[in-house]
This record gives sequence, C-alpha cells and structure tokens, in this order.
Amino acid sequence: MQPFPAHGGQRSLYRDGRIVYAHGGGPSNREAMEAYHKILQSLAAELAGTRWGVLGRSDDDTLLTPDAEELMRETAVRVTAAGRAAVAIVLPQSPVRHLIRAQWTRVFEHAGCALGFFDDQDVARVWLEQRLAEADAAQGSV
Repeated sequence: MQPFPAHGGQRSLYRDGRIVYAHGGGPSNREAMEAYHKILQSLAAELAGTRWGVLGRSDDDTLLTPDAEELMRETAVRVTAAGRAAVAIVLPQSPVRHLIRAQWTRVFEHAGCALGFFDDQDVARVWLEQRLAEADAAQGSV
C-alpha cells in the first residue's frame, strides 16, 4: 500500500538553548508525525547529556489521526529517555480545545516527563524552565 502524503504536523521546529519549540497546525497524520520525529531526533542529539524540554503550540485545531496518536504514544517514552524532562503545550482558543488536551494527555500519559497546558506561551516557557531546573537539581547537575 502506498503511504499517504504527510499533512498537518509542524510548521516550524527549532531549538533555543534547552527548549525545542514546535509550532504545529491542523489535523496531523502518521506521516507528518514521522517527519516531526526525524527532526526532533536531530535536535535531541544536539542536546545529548542534558535535560531539555519541548514547548508546543498551535494556532488552530491540532488533532492527531488515530495512527499518528499511536506513533506519538509509542515514541514518547524513548524521547524522554533521550533527555526530555518536560512538555509545555499552548492550547489554541478553539471549541475543541478539551479534545486536544485529552489527546495530548493520552500521548504523554506514560512518557515519564512533566506535562503542562497553557493559554500563554510566555507562561508556558517559564513553567518549562522551572521543570528543567528541577530536573537538573534532581540529577545533581547545574
């Protein structure tokens, strides 16, 4: 069977210090999430040996197809093992934001990293920086 073309997914994915910023959009399929993970693995390699976090945001209804959600759940534990300490998600002002929150909660339920939901990116970043400081303290590093 021919794979579907990627749709949805990240509009941008970049790193600033120990925070990976992911700006996503629209309903996302498995192929889009596979492309996301390929870039995330590269960024995680740059952060090897450190604790780092992800700040995700979307300006619209970012829901995952069932197979994309499954992929994200499967990879969540591995990404945390690679050093991810926390994920902050800025939810869009949307009538389906409760569904978006529920879906991402399922994705990270067993990931072993802190997860927070926010309305404001600056508040999310501060929370994420606090979680990274806590992870450093727990690890005994600075």
